Amino acid sequence: MHERVKHEIDLVRGKYPKVEHGDDLSWVHIPDFLLPSARFNKAMTALVFLVPPGYPQTGPDNFFVEGDLRLQDGSTAPGFNQSGSSGSGTCPLSGTWGWFSWHPNPWRPVATIEGGDNLLTFLRSVGLCLQGKESS
Repeated sequence: MHERVKHEIDLVRGKYPKVEHGDDLSWVHIPDFLLPSARFNKAMTALVFLVPPGYPQTGPDNFFVEGDLRLQDGSTAPGFNQSGSSGSGTCPLSGTWGWFSWHPNPWRPVATIEGGDNLLTFLRSVGLCLQGKESS
């Protein structure tokens, strides 16, 4: 699994050059994830997600963002929870975090990384969540 995750993180790095990860590859951090224009109270946020045991058959579930992220009107976005602990686990980085309940469905990994779901396709689905759209 570790070689696959390393390769997938390299794919992510192609779009998010500042990506960081845990030594054990159990989490991924993007310090400057761009948010949808005019939807939130800021243009970008730090974003963290956990790589679950059993990956890639088990896909990532939920993701963390900066705890002060709000919609433009000051309200909380649907699916956002003010906590550093989600149903998937605890954010591995210090700070004030919130998390989105997000479950990409379906999750379809295949032997060839680029041919199915991977960490980059998960991040694309995160973008849909932040736009207020359903998982596809």
